[in-house]
Amino acid sequence: MKNFVELAIFGILAFILSMCIIPLMRVVAQKLKLVDVPNMRKVHQTAIPLIGGLVIGMIVFLLMGVSGFKSLKEILPIIITSYIMLLLGALDDKADLKALYKLAAQLCVSIIIAMAGIRITSLYGLFGVYEINVYAQYLLTVLVITTAVNAFNLIDGIDGLAGGVAGIGFVLFFIIMVWEKNLELAKIGLLFIGSIIAFLKYNMSKKSKIFLGNSGALFLGYLLISIGIYITKFDHNHSGFPYGIFFILFVFTIPIIDSVRVYADRILRGRSPFKADKTHIHHHLLTLGLSHKEITLTFLLINVLTFVVQYLFFKNYTIYSSFISFFAFVFIFKIIKTMNIFTLWKQTIKEMENLK
Repeated sequence: MKNFVELAIFGILAFILSMCIIPLMRVVAQKLKLVDVPNMRKVHQTAIPLIGGLVIGMIVFLLMGVSGFKSLKEILPIIITSYIMLLLGALDDKADLKALYKLAAQLCVSIIIAMAGIRITSLYGLFGVYEINVYAQYLLTVLVITTAVNAFNLIDGIDGLAGGVAGIGFVLFFIIMVWEKNLELAKIGLLFIGSIIAFLKYNMSKKSKIFLGNSGALFLGYLLISIGIYITKFDHNHSGFPYGIFFILFVFTIPIIDSVRVYADRILRGRSPFKADKTHIHHHLLTLGLSHKEITLTFLLINVLTFVVQYLFFKNYTIYSSFISFFAFVFIFKIIKTMNIFTLWKQTIKEMENLK
C-alpha cells in the first residue's frame, strides 16, 4: 500500500508542477517567438505557444534528478536520446528545420538505441518467423523507430490528440511495469501521465492554449516507441504474452496506418508524400463538424477498440492481429470519408440554392 501511495504522490507532484510552470513558459515562448503562427493549413486563428513538450520534458527530468531513480541506468540510452529528440524538435519549432536533417537525426538516435542493445529481436510468428539475426534486428529497429516517430508527429494536428494517445500509452506502460513489479519505471510512467494531464488541460483551453510542438511530438513519439522495444525484454517472463510488441501495436497501429494511407494517397495523386495537406483522418472528422475534443475521444475510442481486438486475437494469431486492426481501420475510414463526401455535397447544394 505504501508503494502505491508513493507512486500516486509522484504523479500528483508532476501534475502540480506542470500546472505552475506552464503560465511562466507561455510568457517566455511569446518573448522568444516560439509560437505556431496560423496559416491556411492551421485550424487556429492566433499564435499559440509551442511549449507542451518542453514543459513535460523539464518536469520529468527535474523529478527524475531529485528522486535519484535506481533503475534509470536500464533505460539511460532511451532517456538521453529522447532529450536529443526534444532539443531537435525545439529547434524545428523555432527555425523550421529541413525534413532531411530531422530524418538524419532520427536515424542516428535509432542506431544508438540499437547499439545499446534495445532492439526488436523477433517477428512473433509473422510470416512464420520468430527470432531474427542481429543484422535484421538493427535494420528493423531503425525502421520501426523512424516510422513510428514520424507517424506520431503527423497526428499532432488537433487539440488533445497526440497528448491523449501519449497519455494512454504511458498508462499502459505504468500497468505493465506494476505487473512486472518494477516500481521505479512505474514512477517514471506516472511522471509522464501527470505532466501530460496538465498539458492537456491547457491544450484544450480556449484562453490559455498551448501546443505540444514538434519538440513534444518527437520527444513523446520517440520515447514511446523506444520504451515499447525495451519492454520486449519482459515478453516471456510470465505467460509468454508479448508485452512489448503488444504495447507498440496498441500505441502506434492507428497513427502508422493513417500515415501510410496518407502517403500512398499523395503519391497516387502525383504529389510529394512529404508535402503537408489536410487528408488525415482527424481532418476528415473536422469536416464532419466534430469538435477537437470529440475527434480526440473518437480517435481514442478507435485505439481502445484496437486494443480489444488485439488482446482477443493476439494469443492465437500473434502479430497477425495487426492486420485485423488494419482492415478495421480502413473500413472505419471509408465510412468517415463517405459521410464527409455527403456533407460536402449537402453544403454545395445549399450554397447553390442561396445563389438563386
